[in-house]
Amino acid sequence: MFRPAFHPAVHCLLPTNDCRKPHPLPHARKIAACYCARNATTRCPEMPKSYHLATPERSELSAREFAELTAYAKVQHFADGQFVQHRGDPGDVFWAILDGHVTIGRHSEDGVFTHFAVLAAGAMFGELAFLTGMPRQDDAIAQGEASLIAIDRPLLHRLIAADVRWAELMMANLAQRLGGALNIIDAERRLNTTERLANMLVVMARNEAGRDVARATQQQLADLLGVSRMTLGASLAELAQQNQVRQHYGYIQLLGSLAERAANLDPP
Repeated sequence: MFRPAFHPAVHCLLPTNDCRKPHPLPHARKIAACYCARNATTRCPEMPKSYHLATPERSELSAREFAELTAYAKVQHFADGQFVQHRGDPGDVFWAILDGHVTIGRHSEDGVFTHFAVLAAGAMFGELAFLTGMPRQDDAIAQGEASLIAIDRPLLHRLIAADVRWAELMMANLAQRLGGALNIIDAERRLNTTERLANMLVVMARNEAGRDVARATQQQLADLLGVSRMTLGASLAELAQQNQVRQHYGYIQLLGSLAERAANLDPP
């Protein structure tokens, strides 16, 4: 099995003069009140939502749940490019993202990586292997510096014993994944690639400050749609010809009706 080398872990949470308590990190501090009196001086960057197979996911974790996790478990820090899990690993834990992003995908034997999802703070992953006892089906890699908590069975039992809401949260999370998968199957049957791409760009743009750009490479977009780079390029060219998008280095600008849809909060 192909396994790229690990990068050294990052242990530093905040600049030297800031609090080093194991509390939620920049994105989590935006959701919950920081446990540190110096939070007001710490910059809190805006983070995009998660994209799982080209559909957005709400944050599964509330401020209260962030606080419970950080009270009971140690935060683990991963450097950009470091593996959180490998395909084939035992599913003895599942993960909650406190800060940063994690890319979910799969490496082929020749080392080519296919993106399946990009998850952000508040998302959980790895529950299927954890609950079924099956080996991991996907690789998970930190995209930029990321901070996570591993939830094993003793911790899960402790959380549920303290609040049955954790069991409901897990069931809701899995049900949401199933619903998203069914929506993807439905879209693949009803919509062509250009229409699916347009919907995905709208969803991605809604998580940007101006709601008019989608930040992704063509290869990432192709992977998320499950199409070839050539097919993705043809669909982008079609949208550009319709004056719906303009391509730039590292991002795609939405124009016309697509920009209007991105500014609207109704489902895409």
